[in-house]
Amino acid sequence: MLPRGRRLPALGAVAALALVSVASGAQGFTRTTWVPTNWTGVVAGAPVPGEGLPPAPVPPPLIPMAPGINPVITYEAQNTCDPTPKPGALRIDQIIKTTYGTNQYTWIPRGCDVGGTSEHKEGRAIDWMVSVRDPQQRANAEAFLNWLLGPDQTGRIHGHALQLGVMYIGWHDRMWRGYGIERGWQELKGCFGKVEPKYDNYCHRNHIHISLTRQGATGLDPTGVPIPGTPTAPPAPEAPLVEPELPARPPAPAQPGPDEDLFMAIGAQLGYQTVEQGPLQPGEVRTIELPPIPVNATSALVTVTTREAESKTGLRVGVIGKKSNAVTLRVPKAKVRTSLLAVPVSNGTLQIGAMKSPVQVRIDVLGYSVDYGIYPAVGSVATKLHRGRYEPNQVVVVKARGVGDVPRKKKKVTAVILRVTAKGRGQEGRFAAYPVGGADLGTTSAVIPAMGRKTSVVVADIGTQGQIALASSVKAKVRVEVVGYVRR
Repeated sequence: MLPRGRRLPALGAVAALALVSVASGAQGFTRTTWVPTNWTGVVAGAPVPGEGLPPAPVPPPLIPMAPGINPVITYEAQNTCDPTPKPGALRIDQIIKTTYGTNQYTWIPRGCDVGGTSEHKEGRAIDWMVSVRDPQQRANAEAFLNWLLGPDQTGRIHGHALQLGVMYIGWHDRMWRGYGIERGWQELKGCFGKVEPKYDNYCHRNHIHISLTRQGATGLDPTGVPIPGTPTAPPAPEAPLVEPELPARPPAPAQPGPDEDLFMAIGAQLGYQTVEQGPLQPGEVRTIELPPIPVNATSALVTVTTREAESKTGLRVGVIGKKSNAVTLRVPKAKVRTSLLAVPVSNGTLQIGAMKSPVQVRIDVLGYSVDYGIYPAVGSVATKLHRGRYEPNQVVVVKARGVGDVPRKKKKVTAVILRVTAKGRGQEGRFAAYPVGGADLGTTSAVIPAMGRKTSVVVADIGTQGQIALASSVKAKVRVEVVGYVRR
């Protein structure tokens, strides 16, 4: 097991990894089938709206804030435990049940000893049990989110969310951040590759999660004025000619529990590079955001690539103010070197600091963990997994569990760390590794150059029967080696 801030065995000089390329999936829905997509983006409403859904009521508008009020939402993680439902969360519960019926299931508090960090433990988060797999429930969820994130009566986009103090929302494989509205809906914890029903709770496909700021939790709008009381229920739809028989109310679903997966593999996505700000200077410490990881992540598995150092130097990576939470990398003069690290992160950020020489730095994120003290990454001697020539869009399925030092038992391993060396044949492309039974995340996991060779490091969750899928978008010759794994 690899402690935080420790390195895996050296991987040699590898070229920088590639920028994420998000594929916008086609929307789709039938009354019996949920169709996953990889769409991310900015929209003032629900992500990936379903087609052919039944009608759903919309909450009445709140009395809007004054035009001159411009609320600023910031991230405020849970740091105390008082699960008593707060007025702001009760207000949202009231809106849901007034609009969609008192038979709606919602949950606010969570026990102090259950799981890790959660605003449920401060009574300022609410879960509404609605499923993307049920047409009426999905219609209700999307109508509510369109009301919450769409324009209010004055035309202010996201007006109701800002007024209610919505810090973030989790729904349908995605996350919306009130403290990062410009980012829109982004993938939630690697869920584009976790399409099986067993992940519905983890990926928020069976409920909407809403966390509020502490201001929002008070039930007061940003001016300190109480948000208006009970709304008027919207008009009921016309009754059908024949009143249908209503089934008995089903038993209450269980409260969504804390996330169970300790590690989320995301392939390989660009986190940060210094080329925009210029080389990191001696003595300089930069606090950098890593967009691929959520703010509640506690550690990340990253590759750090250094180049163009004017002399031999060192690079500190992690939480630099705490000696035990940072690691020092040796940086060679003028050469390219890539190291694989497990490092602590805080609020989606980490720190890098140069010692004796300016240096260019690139950081790619392979995965992350949430609320876990020791990062469960294990390095191993490189072992061949697969080698061969790939045709465009060819997929090869290989068994990953039991290869080299990777444990054979499912309960002991969740993902493999791969070194991919690709030789192009005239066209640039991407090489992906993803779990069998899951889905290709749509990321440029490993670059295939048009000519020559390029080596990258990626992480892939292990899927059904211990297998992973390897796929190339273009004709290429590829060697894949296992260089480590992630424990459960």
